Amino acid sequence: MRAIAAGRASTVFDLGDGTVLRRGGAPAREAAVMEHARNAGYPVPAVHDVRADALVLEKIEGPTMLEDLRAHPQRIEDHARLLAQLHHRLHSVSYRDASLLHLDLHPLNVLLSPAGPVVIDWTNARAGEPALDVALTWVIGVTSGGGAGRAFLRPFLAEFDSEEIERALPAAVAFRLADPNVTERERETARGMLH
Repeated sequence: MRAIAAGRASTVFDLGDGTVLRRGGAPAREAAVMEHARNAGYPVPAVHDVRADALVLEKIEGPTMLEDLRAHPQRIEDHARLLAQLHHRLHSVSYRDASLLHLDLHPLNVLLSPAGPVVIDWTNARAGEPALDVALTWVIGVTSGGGAGRAFLRPFLAEFDSEEIERALPAAVAFRLADPNVTERERETARGMLH
């Protein structure tokens, strides 16, 4: 079993049989949200098994959107629009009398498979207002994406109502600041977005 990806709060191992083991998060809750999204037609990996500390998921072949952007920076506007479409599609999924939110939906959590984009890492998913999800992608892009992240955000944010997203910005910054995996530099940048 070899590690093929690692994030701030999880590690993914290739099980060699077309599945991966993802350690981290709250597996049972995450699996339930993923199945809900999948049943609504949203592109997520199939859940094969739920363990106490991990999920066994369908292995999705293909680069992350971020990897593809690094290799093909000329695709920035197309990928920004694609990410916006994934937000719009997700927010049309009803969940607990609200919209389904991912709350970590950025280019590193989109795999570009031969069959189309697939969204991964559902640790933070919950019900809520769509503007919060979009504003959080904005905050993540500014705090962790560097200059390329800011360039990506221009065409991405153009696909949404700017007033709604700006109203959701304080809640998105608070959500980001509450994440124990965020660095102090990222925290300072996030706080600076409110001034």
